[in-house]
Amino acid sequence: MKIRFCFLFLLGAIRFLSAQSIDFTHLHVFLELDTNESAVYGKVQLAFKADSATDSIYLNGVNMEFEQVQMNNAEVNFGSDNKGIWLWPEELLDSNSISIKYTAHPRRGMFFIGWNDETGLSRRQVWTQGQGIDNHHWVPHFDEQTDKLITEIEVLFDSKYEVISNGSLVSKEEEGEQIRWHYKMTKPHSSYLMMLAIGKYELKKTVSKSGVSLWQYYYPDREEDYKWYYYKNEEIFNFLEKEIGVPYPWGNYKQVPVQDFQHGAMENTTATIFGDFFLVDEVAFNDRNYTYVNAHELAHQWFGNLVTATGSDEHWLHEGFATYYQWLSEKHLYGQDFFDWERYKAAQMVFEASKIDTVPLGNGKAGSARFYQKGAWVLQMMNTRLGKENFDRVMKSYLKRNALGLVTTDSLNQAIYDVTAKDFQIFFDRWVRTAGEPEVKVIATEAGKGYLLTATTNYMPFDEISIPVEVVYVSKKEVEKVNKLLKIKSKGEATLLLESDFQGFKIDYWVINPNMEILANVEEKKPASILKRQYDQSTNFLDKYAAVVSASTHPLKEKEKWLVEVIENDKEFFSIRAEALKQLVEANHSKSDEFLLLALQSKDVQLQKEAIKLVKNPEGKLMKAVAELPKGDSYELRESAINASIASADPKENSWLNEEFWVENPGVPDNKIAVVVLLYRTAIFQDKEALQGLINFTSSGYEFLTRINAMQALGALQYFDDEVAANYFDALFSLNRTLSRNARQNLKANYSTETGKVVIDKYVESQMNVWDDFQKRLVNRTFGLNLE
Repeated sequence: MKIRFCFLFLLGAIRFLSAQSIDFTHLHVFLELDTNESAVYGKVQLAFKADSATDSIYLNGVNMEFEQVQMNNAEVNFGSDNKGIWLWPEELLDSNSISIKYTAHPRRGMFFIGWNDETGLSRRQVWTQGQGIDNHHWVPHFDEQTDKLITEIEVLFDSKYEVISNGSLVSKEEEGEQIRWHYKMTKPHSSYLMMLAIGKYELKKTVSKSGVSLWQYYYPDREEDYKWYYYKNEEIFNFLEKEIGVPYPWGNYKQVPVQDFQHGAMENTTATIFGDFFLVDEVAFNDRNYTYVNAHELAHQWFGNLVTATGSDEHWLHEGFATYYQWLSEKHLYGQDFFDWERYKAAQMVFEASKIDTVPLGNGKAGSARFYQKGAWVLQMMNTRLGKENFDRVMKSYLKRNALGLVTTDSLNQAIYDVTAKDFQIFFDRWVRTAGEPEVKVIATEAGKGYLLTATTNYMPFDEISIPVEVVYVSKKEVEKVNKLLKIKSKGEATLLLESDFQGFKIDYWVINPNMEILANVEEKKPASILKRQYDQSTNFLDKYAAVVSASTHPLKEKEKWLVEVIENDKEFFSIRAEALKQLVEANHSKSDEFLLLALQSKDVQLQKEAIKLVKNPEGKLMKAVAELPKGDSYELRESAINASIASADPKENSWLNEEFWVENPGVPDNKIAVVVLLYRTAIFQDKEALQGLINFTSSGYEFLTRINAMQALGALQYFDDEVAANYFDALFSLNRTLSRNARQNLKANYSTETGKVVIDKYVESQMNVWDDFQKRLVNRTFGLNLE
């Protein structure tokens, strides 16, 4: 791909301004890794084409030492700083090559996990994360999303470990106690999608219906739970390949879990890396499972990897598409109601984002709630407007037309026009390039024998929007639906009269924005009798749910009977029952405990999790039901039930905390149940062994979520000593930003106390001559010190 750019070279003084036109076509890197020093010793070979006007070449490479720099097999003049290297060739050919031997100590892009863990408990791994344009921290190259080239990686590493990378495994050759692994791509892709993962893994190979080789890596000690974290793996692949309608574009597909991953997962071409916090068991599966991430990252192999956005302002073309096809996969696995519930939750995230700022989706600073959730919603609305058949044809055209190339929102619009002859420019201007979503309040009042709907807007990003209204009329056993539009302008109010009858049919109920067709934040107030009929007669989950939510504005006597019916309907989706339960409990219904008991004893674990949140000071039968849930089918449920079961600080009443069950079932994957139990054992029994268990959990022997959970528990206990301080400082220096941020907050909180300041000052004094410049700067920022 042609890249044109200008550089201002400043190496002590301004050298010159140079324009270059270069097409990098191939990258081949040879790696040896020093895991104790977190060092990379590499050699990279780059092939490229350039025009005759090119007089210099720049490659990204952060804080690297360069040697043996050659171009076209001859020495070449070069200069470097802490961000990269410049090469000045005397002449260029039609096809050219660069060879560089280098050393790197990456703080980003490549991560060395567990090699210096003195406890010996941590997994030992090396893995990369290139998105964010970070792969140039471990291999020098032109690291831009728009630059596509064929990559291959050779790694020499200890034979006790598996090495995984992009593409096909070309060779695997023993060299003493090490193995040289060689992986190669056959099609070009963006360099930020290069990956490497090294660790102790087992591998299960399967094949898709279309014959694609699927490789699933897992930890040997977690083999028994494989069926849960790779649940429906092949079915997800087969569904998406069929749904997208374009064959999987790469030769194979691999998935590998890694420890302390800072994101959910990363869709590296042919080889997804995901956080090992998705390695769930049967119980954790009901809290958070990998199926949606599995589908999301797989969808990226088409949307993001095969067709790639030109830049951050078009990022929604990656994450919105992956999220939308993730939703469709979940619909396939779990049904329509689940799909609609995901849409609803996503909409609420988008509305919340708009309360914070007004950045449009088509802006590089839009944020994840817009890139992912609003992006998916844009596609959902596209699907509704085009119809599924046309939508699927558009997706095929979009992918095939732009395969291995770059795309913008206009590329998508062009695909729509090519297939349907319709121009969606206004649609994209509204939903991608304009900030915010319509906020509408509608009040229904009786008007003769019908109803008058009056709509007002708190915020209207468009000049006008037409919100659909579905009016349902009945006559004996027949039903007639009439579709109307509520046209709302950015200024002023709008009204719509719903007549009492239609061709002999009497009005039964109506729904504004039925099945949440449009991403609009609609609040509606209408009679409770209408809401009940809407709930009773609607076939769409979201319309039924909206009816129950709207009932919250009505007094208990107007909604009591039918909300009880909702709770008792065990065929209803859990979120509807949970909303009805919440309203009755918050209204202090006389039978609140009975309703809570019904929900807690339900076979629906999601309803149980919502119900336990509403339990306050349980007694009698309700307390007995709560006491059974610490061993329920969800770790989230278990944690809530444990908290609700602590009746007092009397050790005799809480002796169950000493059961061996909690040791055998600590909570996968973050030991949360073990941490909660150890917290209460420390607080109630002054159990020194339990306290030491919490301290141990903050050490480098454990993954970042366990460490954070233990930090929070020690914070609740207000416990801090020399050993805790050492563990917190180790976490502060972690390249996992979530862990580092939590450690920093805990250290600052302790530093604000007299005793904590003494402990921290003592530790800083003992270590200041050991820490490197990065660590000193971080300590200075945390405590306002001035270490040199």
